[in-house]
Amino acid sequence: MKPIIAATIAALFVLPASAQTPAAPYSEPGPYKVDNSQEGPGCHIFRPADLGGRQHPIILWGNGTRSMVPAYSPMLRQWASYGFVVAAALTNSAGSGKPLLDCLDHLTAENGRVGSPLKGALDLKHVGASGHSQGGGGAIMAARDPRITATAPIQAYTLGLGYAAGAEARQHGPMLLLSGGADVTATPERNQAPVFAGANVPVVWATANGSGHSAPANGDNGPYRPATTAWFLYQLKDDANAAAMFKGEACGYCADPGWTIQKKGAE
Repeated sequence: MKPIIAATIAALFVLPASAQTPAAPYSEPGPYKVDNSQEGPGCHIFRPADLGGRQHPIILWGNGTRSMVPAYSPMLRQWASYGFVVAAALTNSAGSGKPLLDCLDHLTAENGRVGSPLKGALDLKHVGASGHSQGGGGAIMAARDPRITATAPIQAYTLGLGYAAGAEARQHGPMLLLSGGADVTATPERNQAPVFAGANVPVVWATANGSGHSAPANGDNGPYRPATTAWFLYQLKDDANAAAMFKGEACGYCADPGWTIQKKGAE
């Protein structure tokens, strides 16, 4: 075969870079256009612009000690784009979990208030909680409340700042416990390992290899944005495709070299 012909044929089988390295599952926005507003007792609400006469699960959010809602808005907006109503507490002191529960109380009232755009639009039986650093500890603290049915604490700081030892043993739904492999602030060994050991619910412990403590609050929130999106779709919407990212020995994240996965009581 002549060299020029061989080169042409070979070129036909070379995929563009974007096809060779596809985006991680759930890294792209969902189908809903997103609206947001500040309301209630210090809550920033992200929600589908068109609620469509359907009930939407809720996700509560707690900020880290040194970051506020804008740092996490790519992730919060993404959750809303998949049909969740997200309530982020407008505070750097969410470690007790109370600011998250205050936002849940506000949403619960709005769900029943005549004239509210959220009236009847919230699925109060499917409520998640998440947060970063101090806010991650706050998500675990808030989830002592039986209204919260799934959590995804990110690099949770559990050595104080409102966190009460033993809170992990008073949960009411499965947990995606997220760590950073290079986190020297909320080190996994001292902060998340005791949560994994003491939790009374199924836990998937997912460590993003090489991730530092600031990664969830920078840029597009790193690998934590798609991972939490998949988790809440699985837990709060019973999405089978999202569930496959976590279930079984050959789960999507189990096979991803960017993550180290441990499980306790989880499929």
